[in-house]
Amino acid sequence: MTPAGRARRCRNQLTRCLALLGPVLVVTGCSAGSVMPPPSPSVASSTGAVMPPTSPSVASSTGAATAPAGGVPLSELGFRHGPDGFSIPTGVTPVGGADLTELVNVIFAPADGQTVYDYLVANLAGMGCRVTAQSSDSIVWVDAGWDGAFTMTTAQAGLTLRSRP
Repeated sequence: MTPAGRARRCRNQLTRCLALLGPVLVVTGCSAGSVMPPPSPSVASSTGAVMPPTSPSVASSTGAATAPAGGVPLSELGFRHGPDGFSIPTGVTPVGGADLTELVNVIFAPADGQTVYDYLVANLAGMGCRVTAQSSDSIVWVDAGWDGAFTMTTAQAGLTLRSRP
């Protein structure tokens, strides 16, 4: 497949994913799980970066809570669901998201988009994921039980993880 064809396929997959995300979040808003509020700007990490308030470390689906160098497991940011060992780069600021049994969504400040993208490109394989589509601003992947997508623009950046039946 040509680079243009791969980029078109990636955009089509991301468009379908994002088109489904809005209704899914509306429908699941009343289901079990929690919608994470924006972070409190008064909470600072040991590096001085503003981070969201965290709950005690909660293991992901089957208990693992490890991350590649420079990463932090979602469980350490208060997420209770998602692929085992899935992480995001330290120092980025999640500004919201959803933590549901079969769907995890993390919204980032637009300024953090490139950092998250670069981290995912460098570390997805080490987290047991296989990239299925990639462009300069989006990436789609799968692992043994989850589908994932990240996309960014100058106005927004978001990560979606959805479990497969």
